[in-house]
Amino acid sequence: METKGIIYRLLRRPVTVAMITILTIGFGLFSLTNLKITLLPNLEIPVVAISTNYRDVAPEDIKRILAVPIENAVASIDGVESIETTVRRGGAFIVMRLKGGTNAQRVEMDAREAIDRIRADIPREAAQPIIFQFDPERRPIMSLSVAAANRGLDELRQLSTEMIEPMFERIPGVASAETQGGLQRAIYVNLNPELMNQHRVAPAQVEQALSTNNVQIPIGNLLTGRQSYSIRAESIYSNMDEINDTIIRISDEGVPIRVRDIGLAEDTFVDITSLVEVNGLNSVTINIQKQSDANTLDVARAVIGEIENIERILPPGVGMQVLNNEGQFIENSIQNLTQSALVALALVALILFIFMGSYRAATIVAFSIPISMTATFAAMYFSGVSLNIISITGLALAVGLLVDNSIVVLDNIISKIEKGEPIFNAVLNGTNEMKEALLGSTLTTLAVFVPIFFLSGFTGQIARDLALTISYAISLSFVASIILIPVFSSRFLRKDSVKTDGFMYRFTANLEKRYARILRWQLLHKRYTLLAIFGVIGGIVFFFTQIEGEFFPDNDTGELTVDVQLVSGAQLTSTAEILRDVTSRLLDDERVQTTVTSIGQSGWRRESHVGRVQVTLVPSSQRAQSTDEIALELRRQFVYDETTVRVYSQSGFGPGGGGGFGTGMGNITVSLIGPDIDILQGLTDRIENVMLEDSLVIAVDNQRVGSLPEIIYRLDRVALGRMGATFSDAANSFKTQTRGTQVGEYRVDGREFPIEVRTPDIYRRGIENLNRIQVVRAEDQSVPVYAVGHFERTEGFNTIRRVNRETQLDVNIRVQGSAAAQRSRIIDLFESEVVLPDGYRYEFTGSGQDQEESAREIMLALLAAIILTFMVMGAKFENLRDPFVILFTIPLAFFGAYFMLFVTGTPFSVPAGIGMLILVGIVVNNGIVLVDYINQNTNYGMAPSVYIDKFIEASQRRLRPVMLTMLTT
Repeated sequence: METKGIIYRLLRRPVTVAMITILTIGFGLFSLTNLKITLLPNLEIPVVAISTNYRDVAPEDIKRILAVPIENAVASIDGVESIETTVRRGGAFIVMRLKGGTNAQRVEMDAREAIDRIRADIPREAAQPIIFQFDPERRPIMSLSVAAANRGLDELRQLSTEMIEPMFERIPGVASAETQGGLQRAIYVNLNPELMNQHRVAPAQVEQALSTNNVQIPIGNLLTGRQSYSIRAESIYSNMDEINDTIIRISDEGVPIRVRDIGLAEDTFVDITSLVEVNGLNSVTINIQKQSDANTLDVARAVIGEIENIERILPPGVGMQVLNNEGQFIENSIQNLTQSALVALALVALILFIFMGSYRAATIVAFSIPISMTATFAAMYFSGVSLNIISITGLALAVGLLVDNSIVVLDNIISKIEKGEPIFNAVLNGTNEMKEALLGSTLTTLAVFVPIFFLSGFTGQIARDLALTISYAISLSFVASIILIPVFSSRFLRKDSVKTDGFMYRFTANLEKRYARILRWQLLHKRYTLLAIFGVIGGIVFFFTQIEGEFFPDNDTGELTVDVQLVSGAQLTSTAEILRDVTSRLLDDERVQTTVTSIGQSGWRRESHVGRVQVTLVPSSQRAQSTDEIALELRRQFVYDETTVRVYSQSGFGPGGGGGFGTGMGNITVSLIGPDIDILQGLTDRIENVMLEDSLVIAVDNQRVGSLPEIIYRLDRVALGRMGATFSDAANSFKTQTRGTQVGEYRVDGREFPIEVRTPDIYRRGIENLNRIQVVRAEDQSVPVYAVGHFERTEGFNTIRRVNRETQLDVNIRVQGSAAAQRSRIIDLFESEVVLPDGYRYEFTGSGQDQEESAREIMLALLAAIILTFMVMGAKFENLRDPFVILFTIPLAFFGAYFMLFVTGTPFSVPAGIGMLILVGIVVNNGIVLVDYINQNTNYGMAPSVYIDKFIEASQRRLRPVMLTMLTT
């Protein structure tokens, strides 16, 4: 009676309801303009990474002098679950995976402190380790290129850093604009071995002279009256002449030996180890990073606007191009949402007008969409949910659900009017009849989303915003259905709004009669219904085992990646030749819009024999083939001797494959773990050979065991001892002259550039030239390299992978269809053919683990959702019979979902699993409304024949709203 009284009072106060509605719309629009707009939700990825580089150093040495010390330093940090290290020539990449609930920012700070404690143990020439958390908010929102055919890389970099960067950084919301690529300035002191021998100077003396004459030391304070001055002693190089005039030592004749006497300091550029070209032109790239509280879309638009101003003042021949823009992706998503909402409005209004024959009824329900949507924006704003690709998806899904409750209420009101009741009574009684059923159906839908909040890892974080957004929308649509729809109906519906002589009314009436006859036959032949139920269950099991699985679905992003790898040790010029040929052929393809070529760099790898071309295709409307099809075609075209070329599409969430529920993953990663890398290499080669014999295996990636040509210089300890020198003296002297040693910084215009001591390039080409280098001094004689040692050619490993401080080699296998059989074959291989030595083991790792865990969690969430739904229905009906009956609608829905996935060839993925969760809440809604209406019109005290008649009559009456909600959804 109280609820009835509330609805009655609301119907008597339409102006109050209208004012509250307008206020809600105002709050919603205000919230929409202030919602934070980003590409992804606020993800807390439990990973902290460390990147460290030591140019031109072999992987074995990188492991010994960089990777192992850093691993030992960070291993004891609280919250670190595992440490994975990839060691390559010139650097190491260390990934710390964290335990659930660990604060990644705290781990990042602890790792920084741990590495600071061992900084003295890391060679000075090694780059400072970079520690960072995998945070989508920290990644660049835009990438731009500055390219020219008539400018050198040094000019482009200088132009970018000195003019373009400051103009971008003054834009509100921009945190930084960072230039990458081009030529970087450096000071090289090139030593001449012959002149050093003539003047009896050792490399260590040059290093000491330069480092001790380029210092700044605070001394103290000077008090004069009331003024205090700080005093510092300063001897800082400000030009090349000062460096060249530095005295190294005084000769026996009292003549100073200066740097210019044994070499020459030059203001030049760091040796080129990588190049970036855009569409074949010299280029540098600029990455734009926004402030954490800024809207991605606003910042991206501001940057695009500033580009026009910058291009007006750029030198002739220099152009800028946007390579990547997250803002455009977000803008497209928002436009799609707007279009979806408008189309939904039009379709809902059209469906209601066709089936009800009343434009007034169609308008009343259509109004509930924008009102509920704006109220949802307000709820998102006050709960801190940003407008991102996930919440936008939730809003798009919610558009089809917003009118369900309103349709049920309005249809019941119209049925009362059709029976001749006055408008006010029809609205009041029609709403009261449906309020409890709608409340139950809304609660069951919300109950489905409760388990989503308990999903862990990446899947849980992605699903959270989706669940919140849909929950807000559905809850507010329920409020709109029992408040706005009755008030609007009482004011806008008329007796003549319901036309009982129209074609659709007659069509619906005829459909209801046919449905009644089918239902009566079904009730009298229950065994056929049971057979149909068993058939549905069997169909679910069949489709469940036949549908492939993947983690996240691939999508046609129009972006390709071409990875090129020559034989280990290949020179940069050879790599550039092949990559430029690849780029040229791509630019001749009319389907290609833009190419960004990285020579000497592929992702995190910086090696002379690797490279990558990022390809952007023309829009899908301008090409007949998908991105995957084009990738397959290009993969067959790019064939070069002693070169591996991989072409693959970018699918948004990474490569497809994995995550199947009861099926294989598509991708298999087998990890071999043990102390001796040679034995591990043999095991991975064996797996590769066996897998390639299977026609279902698409590719086997065994690159991690590639060899790298090396030269070892073996010193003669006996000869060194006779000369009074040590191994360390000779090795460090040799290293200074070949690789170079940094001795300080050259400061000019507020910037610092490294000063490095080395020999000219001619002495580092060929073993015969290396032999001319003087490494130690015996009395007054310089001793060359060949006198105290000899060179040996050998091969090392191109890459060393370590997990939890153990050496590990991976084999990545891509299979067609289900991977379960291939996994079983690998297990049989180790049980029957390959005997692992003591201390060695294998594991299935990689993304498959995460995918299986996500699959298990979603299945558990699905089970929990069904149980919660049953409990909510039990509380609503106050019995267990009706909920049990309604649950039989879920297998029918699953059957339909699996059937459509099967016939369309769509794999079962994480989004599909989340869709199944949402489906549980949707499919029981009509069942609740139907069963509740049946209970209102029947009771078990009736005679069987009367009960069946009333049962069929109630079911027949609910056919139209069920059909309408299905069509609008």
